[in-house]
Amino acid sequence: MKLKGSEIIEACTGKLLQGNPDQQIAGFAIDSREVRPGDFFIPFAGEQTDGHLFIARAASAGAVGAFHHLAKKPDQEIPPDFLLIGIEDSLTALQQLAAAYRERFDLPVIGITGSSGKTTTKDFTAGVLSAKFNVLKTTGNLNNEIGLPLTILQLAEEHQVAVLEMGMSAAGEIKTLCEIAKPSIGIITNIGEAHIEQLGSIEAIARAKGELLDYLGSGGVAVLNGDDPRLLEIRKRYPGKAYYYGFNQGDIKGLKLSLRGEKSFFRVRFPDKSQGWFESPLPGRESVGNALAALTVGYILGLNLSELEKGLAKSEATAGRLQVLHNHRGTGIIDDTYNANPSSVRAALKVLVELGGAKTVAVLGDMLELGSASREAHLSVGRYAYECAIGCLVTVGELARAAAEEAKPLGLKTYTCADHDEALDILKKMDLDEDWYVLVKGSRGMQMEKIVHFLIGEKGAG
Repeated sequence: MKLKGSEIIEACTGKLLQGNPDQQIAGFAIDSREVRPGDFFIPFAGEQTDGHLFIARAASAGAVGAFHHLAKKPDQEIPPDFLLIGIEDSLTALQQLAAAYRERFDLPVIGITGSSGKTTTKDFTAGVLSAKFNVLKTTGNLNNEIGLPLTILQLAEEHQVAVLEMGMSAAGEIKTLCEIAKPSIGIITNIGEAHIEQLGSIEAIARAKGELLDYLGSGGVAVLNGDDPRLLEIRKRYPGKAYYYGFNQGDIKGLKLSLRGEKSFFRVRFPDKSQGWFESPLPGRESVGNALAALTVGYILGLNLSELEKGLAKSEATAGRLQVLHNHRGTGIIDDTYNANPSSVRAALKVLVELGGAKTVAVLGDMLELGSASREAHLSVGRYAYECAIGCLVTVGELARAAAEEAKPLGLKTYTCADHDEALDILKKMDLDEDWYVLVKGSRGMQMEKIVHFLIGEKGAG
């Protein structure tokens, strides 16, 4: 990154309040505790506190500059030579800066959205492309209106491709992210119930995800899940080039799928009639679908079969996404705690049964942000858990209780727990040896990873 204060001022039409406009910037930070020497600090006003209160702390940690709202008076403890750029709004300024910075680079940008599977698809796509290119990818959960601009600002001359996850919770957000990132290839993994509370209907969710295709227009390339009927409909109004991937319909088509231990192996046929066997780092048909999306992008960008195979096999999945861990007793712990909606829970339950059969426990927390569809969504998960023939269902939270209430009369062994501690008490009494698998999943706000940490313990995590 090579940016000067004057370039930041120009990009966001800011005002120099103090300091040297020729100051060189090494990076950007939004948390004063994570500032590194040479960083530019971006203060945000949150519900609990205001980032402006920490500008002086950021300076003492090595930051060389910061945004500062024009309506606020600078803290007297901020060093007089510290670069301060006055702006009206931190988020707008950050997005304007990232959009201007993106214009410096001529490279393929892959934008990835969908109701579930975005992060795994991002990880697999970056892994595949890394076999040939130097790739910048979204890290952690930096996929929103703040995180994506911060990722863009990490672009450097050595990068040849950028793989960016695009999250959303409201209409118009994908459009904004596209205007910043300017993707040339767009992946939509699926259309599901995530964020239905905010958007109101599946149709509204489909329109919001479709903003990625609206941006691509006739000049871009769409990569769509051919096994999702809603995406088959969306394709009808997209004027650009599109590739479908999937087992039922696909230009890049999955032909065979087998589970060996905790990995998935599958065969793929490509549009040029070539075929190859591939290994997915994660188990389950859903993860293989995400891998097919990644292989599609690799095919579009000219990777050969050997590169595609090598890249996918070496992909590293983000924590909390269908990771299979083992404790000192050998029990398999499926950590899928990052988030949850009905479609992703059903996919995880299927993986659980594929791995452990009847010797399985699903620990499911509340699925949040489902609005008026919440109760029926939890009931449907309970029915599906019974139909999958898992060994036992443990629910955590008042909403998830409905899943147990639905499954118990059908004959599934269930436990309903108000909190983590109650769930842990139940799990402690179970004789979970090396033959057992335990799935832990719930919405982000449920902090279900705490249960994973207990099950793994300090010994034998791997």
